[in-house]
Amino acid sequence: MAPRRRTLTLPAIGLLGACAAPEERADALREAFESSRASLVAIGPASAAPPIVPALARPLPVATNPAAPRPAAAVELLGLGPDLLRRWLGEPAFRRREGSAEIWLYAGPACALDVILYPQAGHLRVAHAAARASGTEARTEAHCLGELAGLSRATGRGA
Repeated sequence: MAPRRRTLTLPAIGLLGACAAPEERADALREAFESSRASLVAIGPASAAPPIVPALARPLPVATNPAAPRPAAAVELLGLGPDLLRRWLGEPAFRRREGSAEIWLYAGPACALDVILYPQAGHLRVAHAAARASGTEARTEAHCLGELAGLSRATGRGA
């Protein structure tokens, strides 16, 4: 009986050890977010390598006409500078520096917009933008951007 008990006990101990790691990771993530020290580096895999800054294949277009129609898709934000972005959408609800980049979050009642600005030729430019629904109702990017722009006008956060 002793050999059989040992063969059942060893896998059970291994399973218990495997269960501890995700809980510790979840606790660490929760603490980082609650303390406002969350970082893309903290939630990624541990690595001794320096963070990778994406190299752009071509320079991003620089939008300069604030009178142009507001973008209907997140991809149309690419290349915008912080000033024009603020004029169209107001101040972000959340803003954080990540090395030489900045991460901005615009949050509305039913959607959110994540924007990452990287330096290009000495100035920050939008290199990534993604809109997402924050509830169960389906939202298009155009509806989300319109909602965020309307929110900025209603609260006086933008032009």
